[in-house]
Amino acid sequence: MLRRILATPVAGNALVAGAMLLWLIPAQAGPQSTAPQSPVEVVAQLQQKIVTVWRSDKGFEQRFESLAPVITASHDFATMTRFTLGNRWQELSPAQREQFVAIFRRLSITTYADRFVEYDGERFVQSGHRSLSEDQHLVQTQLWLSDGTRIRLDYLLHQQGGRWTIINVLADGVSELAIKRSEYTAYIRDHGFAALVQELQRKISEMAGEERTAPSAEP
Repeated sequence: MLRRILATPVAGNALVAGAMLLWLIPAQAGPQSTAPQSPVEVVAQLQQKIVTVWRSDKGFEQRFESLAPVITASHDFATMTRFTLGNRWQELSPAQREQFVAIFRRLSITTYADRFVEYDGERFVQSGHRSLSEDQHLVQTQLWLSDGTRIRLDYLLHQQGGRWTIINVLADGVSELAIKRSEYTAYIRDHGFAALVQELQRKISEMAGEERTAPSAEP
């Protein structure tokens, strides 16, 4: 069973459906190879790990711990967080930036651990890939659900230092990162940065369960 693809809104704000192919969310996996991975390999390794954990029937904390290394390795969270905060990023101190990258990483891993539960034969299928520029690549996949539904998942990756990482994910054309940008910048405007951090921590605790706290995702 797949609980959901798109994130729940922050503090009840309405979702903004932006089919924006700019920046995205996660991608690599497990044990790191010494040889550079192609964009397709990065996405395939991530999805293979998701299915392995999905089929394992583990509890939330075990799913979190199993997925944390591959998600941390495959995402460029620094790039993603800069995008989600827009111009607000420039207003933050170095300590606040570091804090936000850490909590955004934890939220992302928690979302994956919460999302993929009760495996029922679901599978990922690659449907294509293409280069967008010398350092950007799009990997197109589908998630086939047990009821016959097919969800399109497009991963945008960029290359830095010879390494490909995911910077955005589009679910049926909707950018989850674009939704977060709209929510987070509005929340900071209305309530301030500290309140946003507190709200994201609340969401993490809510997904983990009332008496469970997501372990640290620090590498």
